[in-house]
Amino acid sequence: MNKIVLFIFILFFVHGNLKSQSILRGIVENKETSETLPGAYVFVKNSAGDTLANTFTDEKGQFQFAKPKLPSFILTISFIGFEAFEKAIATPSGSDLGTFEMVEEGSLLETYEVEAATMTGEMKGDTLSLNANAFKTRSQASAGELIRKMPGVVMQGNTIEVQGETVGQVLVDGEPFFGDDPAMAMQNLPVEIIDRIEFLDQISVQAQLTGFDDGETIKTINIITKKEKRGGEFGRMFAGYGTDDNYLVGGSVNFFNGAQRLTFLGLSNNINQQNFSADDLTGAFGSGEQRGGGRRRGESNPLTTGERPGVTNTNAIGINFTDKFDEGKAKLTGSYFFNESTNYLNRNSSREYILSSDSLQLYDEGRNDENYNQNHRLDLRLDYDISEKHAIIWRPRLRYEKGTSISRLSAENLFNSNTPINETQNNTNSKNESFSFLSDFIYRYKFNKKGRTLSTQFDTRLSESQSDARLVSVNRDFQSSNTDSLIQNSLNNANSFNYEFEIEYTEPIGENSQLRLEYELGNDLGTTNREVSQREMESQLFEVDSTLTNKFENSYLQHEVGLGYSYNKDKIRIYSSFDYQVSILDSDRLFPGFQNTNRTFKNFVPRMVFMYDLNENTNIRLYYRGDTDAPSVSQLQDVIDNSNPIQISMGNPDLEQEYEHRLYTRIRNVDPETSKSFFMYMGGSVRSNYLGNATYIASQDTLIQGDVLLRQGGQLSRPENLDKYWDLRSYFSFGFPLNFMKSNLELSGRVNYSNQPGLINGQTNYNKNLGIGPGVGVSSNLGEDIDFNISTRGNYNIVRSSLQENQNNNYYTQSTRLDLYWNFAWGFFLSTNVNNQWYTGLGEEFDQSVWLMNADLGYRFPPNQKFELKVTVFDLLNQNTSINRNVTDVYIENERTQVLQQFFMLSLTYNLRSFGQGARP
Repeated sequence: MNKIVLFIFILFFVHGNLKSQSILRGIVENKETSETLPGAYVFVKNSAGDTLANTFTDEKGQFQFAKPKLPSFILTISFIGFEAFEKAIATPSGSDLGTFEMVEEGSLLETYEVEAATMTGEMKGDTLSLNANAFKTRSQASAGELIRKMPGVVMQGNTIEVQGETVGQVLVDGEPFFGDDPAMAMQNLPVEIIDRIEFLDQISVQAQLTGFDDGETIKTINIITKKEKRGGEFGRMFAGYGTDDNYLVGGSVNFFNGAQRLTFLGLSNNINQQNFSADDLTGAFGSGEQRGGGRRRGESNPLTTGERPGVTNTNAIGINFTDKFDEGKAKLTGSYFFNESTNYLNRNSSREYILSSDSLQLYDEGRNDENYNQNHRLDLRLDYDISEKHAIIWRPRLRYEKGTSISRLSAENLFNSNTPINETQNNTNSKNESFSFLSDFIYRYKFNKKGRTLSTQFDTRLSESQSDARLVSVNRDFQSSNTDSLIQNSLNNANSFNYEFEIEYTEPIGENSQLRLEYELGNDLGTTNREVSQREMESQLFEVDSTLTNKFENSYLQHEVGLGYSYNKDKIRIYSSFDYQVSILDSDRLFPGFQNTNRTFKNFVPRMVFMYDLNENTNIRLYYRGDTDAPSVSQLQDVIDNSNPIQISMGNPDLEQEYEHRLYTRIRNVDPETSKSFFMYMGGSVRSNYLGNATYIASQDTLIQGDVLLRQGGQLSRPENLDKYWDLRSYFSFGFPLNFMKSNLELSGRVNYSNQPGLINGQTNYNKNLGIGPGVGVSSNLGEDIDFNISTRGNYNIVRSSLQENQNNNYYTQSTRLDLYWNFAWGFFLSTNVNNQWYTGLGEEFDQSVWLMNADLGYRFPPNQKFELKVTVFDLLNQNTSINRNVTDVYIENERTQVLQQFFMLSLTYNLRSFGQGARP
């Protein structure tokens, strides 16, 4: 530990004796339109032409660099589509270089556009910028179809992966588009308005305001639109009706006028189209849910709903707006989203529990659910540069949700496939309602000295939820031939209030370094009340069951003080911090009986980020951080949930805080001359006091807490702190053009390895899971009339259990997809997408090859082809099904879910395109 502290101390102060020097600043604009040019390269050279420094303009077209120690220097600026700018400048005494105007290429523009077809893009520091013209798509394609062709991109459902990392947000010209939801822009922006695509690690809001790079980033796609398309209207309206009374109606309309942008969306269907897209029917292919111990991090997307398994009917509307005022110093963005859905889930699953020695237990479940849900979501964000010194960012959000559910469950425990132990048949009717308000507010003050800032951040989260459920259950014990029943009402109320206050001071030390001092105070307050009443079958009177009833209050108070250091010069960027954290967990069980749990956790939380530009085409990033995670209120609450009488669960008030070490490295290389690209990602984590699960399987009828009966073979699970959790992840992709067939080839692979601990009947089991996933994809670059993409990705899994070797298992899944579009004659077109899921090693019932083929035959009406009539066949081969395998710490599970079946549909689409109507910057 002393060596670590000494190392960080040296990083903090090795540059502290440098004499402070001035920073030169400037702005780059389009001479014709006065629009700023984000992403322009800026080079500082001496008279001999040697590069002294380089940078690029930010989203406001601004740049800065350290003042050269020369009487004069040469400033060179380059930007795609513009003539190169070069000017000799006498080194000024001040810091403002003023505005530099660039001229669009005239006669050279046509020459450039021909060349751009083979120039994929370029690296700009930590940003990969790819030219849209280098990736040909069909006509009327969406942004998602374009981005799917780009190297290192994997899109599945609403999840987008770029170079092995999950995308957290998609921006349009640097601005949010429908909150943080990545899928909205993918599905609703036409490819013809896109100039280029940027993949970047967006720095935190705090870092954007203060200029101090704290190493906190979110994987971001920034869609840069063509300047001539920033004024006008565009969108698509569609309606279709098919067999079995299937229907699809919806549309999106966008009004763009420079910075002022307005979007309307609408959708109604019963074909499992759960989010906004007219063409993407892959949601109907079915999806699996990820289960198991551990936790989920982060906040869900404020728009769209998660893809639900089964079949869903959806009605939804949305509106998004962006505008600037007060001479561009203030920017307001917002969105409202309403979703109404009815989900039908019919699922069968089978589990094998990993017991000690050679014993075996199975669990089979059949579920038939109907869930109705409504939710409203409102998002606003205000960015206001009040003056040169003062700036604020405020982001309030509102959420309201209500719903009802009918669930029918049939489940049984078995010694083997022919010997049942017990079974339950139960019906549950429930309704729920929840409300939440979230607010993040940041204020920043800049001192006269460059790099010296003071900022504060105050975040609040307020939420309330309540639910009411009626359970009727009939339970049978095959060993004793006994049958009993359970009629139960449950009332649940939960309220929480979370606040977090942070104050931060930054100070420059030398021309390339900054220090940051910060203090953070936060508290997470929660109250949950659960009241359960029961009655006998022959009685009409409900009585409160004190064993199942619980009132609980929780507080998680956290103090954190930290020192950070940032260094940025030429090709090297370093950030490191060393924080000390004190967390106090204080929980009170108020009923039944009073019990207090109070714990104090003290931790050092280090972090280090190192970035190096090996050359103009290659970037390397190394990242390490420590992190803590507290157990949730539901994990701490020791109340029994017996909604499934043969699988009951409860919380654990003795849980400790979890601590994680995470390390990863990433290498990216793009050669614009050859259009070759290479990406590699390697990382892993180690967790102590891992929040896992403990499972107890009753060998005989057992009373839990002296009152709740757990039948022989029944399972009780509760969270438990466990050690020796670790995981490793790696990903690579290599892409290059196939010039002989005007296409691009991408080879990829991933290797993941995890060690997940779990307790079963008091014995620790370690499930080691090795996953090897090769992939290959070919995407065409032929043009608008013919377009295809074909890809296949395999996943070979090797599962090893430390408790029982005969539960070791190897299985393989492979996903293959073909997308083909052909505009063959006189406005007629044919398109199809073919998906194949191949499963082997899952068992005789699940080992199979499943094909899903969808086809369109359509016609676009002349002269402008804005109207489109087409016939769609979904599941042409009538094979659609959904199979999923889940591997956890204590069991292996196979699932089969009913999905949408074959149908035919006739639809009419109108594509709105009207551009160039007086766009303003």
